[in-house]
Amino acid sequence: MTFFYRWNCWHAYGGNFNEEKILAAANQFVSLGLKDVGYEYVNIDDCWATTTRDPSTQRMVPDPTKFPNGISGVAPQIYALGLKVGIYRDTGTATCAGFPGSLGFEAIDAATFSEWGVDYLKC
Repeated sequence: MTFFYRWNCWHAYGGNFNEEKILAAANQFVSLGLKDVGYEYVNIDDCWATTTRDPSTQRMVPDPTKFPNGISGVAPQIYALGLKVGIYRDTGTATCAGFPGSLGFEAIDAATFSEWGVDYLKC
């Protein structure tokens, strides 16, 4: 049996998180020895996106206030610590907090998350 140890920002911050808090948590994984005991995923939960998709590409858009460097800017910094990135998306039309869901956009979202370097989807 394989276990995947992951940290989820929702448990610490609810929807009140940003790039700085995510990276601080990732750094603490290393400094506190959590990485050494098996934690490997830093999960970005609901409320990371804007409330609408990009009208021309239909892609989800990271909130520019929370993630000024985008998810693709955060992921390499997490990888540099030897960790992996997870992200939340909803399989319906909207998340619990009212952000865009993936229903009807599964292929676009999968390609987007892959391009950003996301390793894990929380649905």
